[in-house]
Amino acid sequence: MKPDLITLRAAVAEFGGTTTPEKSWTVLASATAPEFDLGRSAHRDAAHAWLNAWGCRIRTPRPGEPRVLDEGLAAWWATWRSALPDRGTWLAELTDEQVERLGEAFAALSATAAASTPRGTRTLGPTAASKLLFALRPNSLPPWDNMIADRLHGGRHAVAYRAHLRLTRGWAAELLAQAGVPEPDLLDDLGRPGRSLAKVIDEYCYLAFTRGWSAPRRGVTADDVRRIARALPRTEEALVRDRVKFRIGRIVYLALSPDELTMGFAFPREERAALIASDPDKFHPPVTPDERYNWVRVTLSRLDLAELEELVVDAWRLCVPKRVARDYLGR
Repeated sequence: MKPDLITLRAAVAEFGGTTTPEKSWTVLASATAPEFDLGRSAHRDAAHAWLNAWGCRIRTPRPGEPRVLDEGLAAWWATWRSALPDRGTWLAELTDEQVERLGEAFAALSATAAASTPRGTRTLGPTAASKLLFALRPNSLPPWDNMIADRLHGGRHAVAYRAHLRLTRGWAAELLAQAGVPEPDLLDDLGRPGRSLAKVIDEYCYLAFTRGWSAPRRGVTADDVRRIARALPRTEEALVRDRVKFRIGRIVYLALSPDELTMGFAFPREERAALIASDPDKFHPPVTPDERYNWVRVTLSRLDLAELEELVVDAWRLCVPKRVARDYLGR
């Protein structure tokens, strides 16, 4: 369920990568520049048009009819604008106190009157409320739809909205830690310049929980490592401090990380920098205590089986007598 960088990249490609915002967002941004302010009637009209462009279908009143949504948004803004995070706040930076307050603001916005109908007054509702909060704070507040809310949190109330903020905040923090770069740089790399993880994570959620999409099988797994290594002569498998290692006698030539997502392998130290530079998303330097050794790390999901077998066999060859390697490879 939780997206890593590879899954997120696949979701961006599936969603349809584009380097420019969609037309409705460009129109909204232009109409509300330089600062989106629901205290202004023209901005409330722009918000209404944008919500309808995003599928909310809120009736536009005819001349002379009550401007129900306009009045409701003005009243909500007067009370709740102070609950919104600063415009420069990113999703991963939301505090627990802000999340609690945002849950209250969301509930009030969901209950805001939006239109008069023959059956009575229609409220904005939880989906439109989340979308409008995103429009007001696109760096920090992800939208959702009904299926995302129900499947992830079992409801669309304030408690579920807070849970969604906490969940996606945690995802954003982990993605940034994996990337090791600021959020704008990560979005540039993903092909979403000028956007936010709040938006890209919503795209992932839409694919995964609304459309039932799943990323294609990625790369190789720890089971592939085991299968290849166990077939190599003189190899022993050992569990050392929660890490699976493969060794020849006392010499370790492969080691899996505790989460089995990366593999360390024997590799000539003098060639290490060139290998890492060839694909830094795939190959990584050893952790500091291992820098003096002939060692490199690799992300398994970035490898195919042929690459994995080559790395494993080459690492094994560094640690066995030449005769053993020659006899095995000559078969």
